[in-house]
Amino acid sequence: MLEDVKARDVMVADLITVSPDAKIAYADLLMTRHSIGGLPVVEGEKLVGIITQRDIMYARSYSVGNLEVRDLMSKEVITVEPETPLKEILRLMLDNKIERIPVVKDGKLLGLVVHNKILKKVYEVL
Repeated sequence: MLEDVKARDVMVADLITVSPDAKIAYADLLMTRHSIGGLPVVEGEKLVGIITQRDIMYARSYSVGNLEVRDLMSKEVITVEPETPLKEILRLMLDNKIERIPVVKDGKLLGLVVHNKILKKVYEVL
């Protein structure tokens, strides 16, 4: 049942990521093209931040012209490990008002838990 569901069971493993050196316009294009609301920011395989459509929309009210992803990304990212229980993930999402949580192990980004994947899993169990 749901008590047995872990991050590894609901994470998206085939990730689209972006470099901190990428231009904001490129990150925006990736999110639009793939219909996603946020991107993990990585250097090599190491997670260094996360950037969302909300970050970009907020920045548009200012001139974002040549800004890079590193200028807008959230650097302090809440993460979970593959064995983190679904209940803990939901608590983190609700308490922090976030829709996605990176899954990492030994500093390496393995996947991303997004709220709609959790809803799909709950629907399958019902």
